[in-house]
Amino acid sequence: MKVHGLIQSSLTQELTAEADDAESARALIVEQVPEGYDLLQVHNAMPRGGRVIAKAIIRESAVAEIEAEGADYASAREALRAKVPGDHRLLTIVVAE
Repeated sequence: MKVHGLIQSSLTQELTAEADDAESARALIVEQVPEGYDLLQVHNAMPRGGRVIAKAIIRESAVAEIEAEGADYASAREALRAKVPGDHRLLTIVVAE
């Protein structure tokens, strides 16, 4: 049995921006997100001084396909999982026809 899977990097990066209000801070974060990355989370803080500091987490959005074979679904699935690099996550598993 053959299975296919989609994998995506699990590595994240942090972005920071500072502005007078939360809306402006978020806009500055969005401007910093490189093409090919997804904005996962934005957290705003307002320490003393009245400025909003936004911290964001981004991750590469690209996915790649991998495949593996095994005698049955369980062994094919385990073979596929063994091919996932340590810095990636397995998004889907599909049985090949």
